[in-house]
Amino acid sequence: MNAAPNSAQISGPAEAPLLPSRLRNARALWVVLIIMAMLAGCALLFARGSMRLSGDWQAQLSDTLTVQVMLESSEDWDAQTRRAGAALADAAPGADIELVSQEDAKALLRPWLGNASLPDDLPVPGLINLTGQNISAAQIQTALDGAGITANVDDNSRYADQLRGTARRLVGIGLGTLLLILIAGLSVNIFATRAGMTAQKDIIRVLVQVGASDKFIARLFVGQALRRGALGAAIGLSLATLLWMILSITNDWGALGWTGLGSGLKDLIWLLALGVIFALICAAAAGVTAARQLAYERKRL
Repeated sequence: MNAAPNSAQISGPAEAPLLPSRLRNARALWVVLIIMAMLAGCALLFARGSMRLSGDWQAQLSDTLTVQVMLESSEDWDAQTRRAGAALADAAPGADIELVSQEDAKALLRPWLGNASLPDDLPVPGLINLTGQNISAAQIQTALDGAGITANVDDNSRYADQLRGTARRLVGIGLGTLLLILIAGLSVNIFATRAGMTAQKDIIRVLVQVGASDKFIARLFVGQALRRGALGAAIGLSLATLLWMILSITNDWGALGWTGLGSGLKDLIWLLALGVIFALICAAAAGVTAARQLAYERKRL
């Protein structure tokens, strides 16, 4: 009586992919994809951080007023500044009023006048910082004029415009760098697909002989590039996340880094979307390149 066949005898040969997953010099391609994904993630995080930083700057400036009390004599500094502070307290009772000392006010002139000692009788304007929500510069100016105090009220709009311009440039640098990296990733995948088709021309020739269409062969390279791009993006963006987390903890970046769980989670969602885009770019580059290369080879036959 014959013995029952074991599992090794009844099982067929293991199914292998039509395109081998391991190619010569593929390690260098993996390294390039991971580094590019990491740089793309850092560029995106920098752009996102610049947006948050701009919002914080504008929020701080929108709730702050600077009052310059004009003096005729330095001896009137204390009296006039305190009078102005009392008038501001009546005009904006819920605001935080900070009287800048005369020494600190003189120190602000150093960048323009140098380190030379200033004369004691120099009538340096008194400075008062007013912080609070819904403070009207016109209302503050009216209150000071009514108290008989000559003063200039600065709502920091000029600085806000400068900060907005700086923030736009920072965001533009980050997004521009991200775009260049994605274009470079597209170019790398075009080159990798052409090299892969050259290395696997025997397999492609066999597939053509058995009747495989160009779309079928191109889809093989699309799937290969999609898996390669997705894994490279996962590793590279994970490294970017780890690097940004370390820099946010070890450096006082403010809103440019991650100051809390909310900002970190929002950026992670953007990184996931970037990973999907990165993988799709790799797949699209491989598909277009493979289709064109196959069409060119068909014409040569």
